[in-house]
Amino acid sequence: MRYFLLPTILVAACAVSAGTQTGSGAVVLVCPEKPQPAVARLCASLADALRDGGYQLDADAAPMRLILEAESPQPALLRARLVVERDGARQTGEQGELSVVDRPDIPPDQIDRFARALLAHTPLPKP
Repeated sequence: MRYFLLPTILVAACAVSAGTQTGSGAVVLVCPEKPQPAVARLCASLADALRDGGYQLDADAAPMRLILEAESPQPALLRARLVVERDGARQTGEQGELSVVDRPDIPPDQIDRFARALLAHTPLPKP
């Protein structure tokens, strides 16, 4: 298993100040349509991790959208990043890559950990 978190827009990540942002903790999680199996699992893992972190998933009235940009060109490789849209601003988190070489596809527990790593490297306000 390899994790690579590459900085994409460091300025956006630095511009977020946890002290100046408040919110109800409601978020809309937007996942790709017709995803590959690894991407679908990642989306479900992100939803679980957000709930565990105190966020409320709300498809209609949330002030913040969290957009998953992901691809899995082969079953043993997954690339993803999260984009936060809030108050008309768009902030991009770091891109991550997860791959395995010792099996044909990525185990679900590794995708769960990858989801939490993506969230940790995304400029999200506290719920």
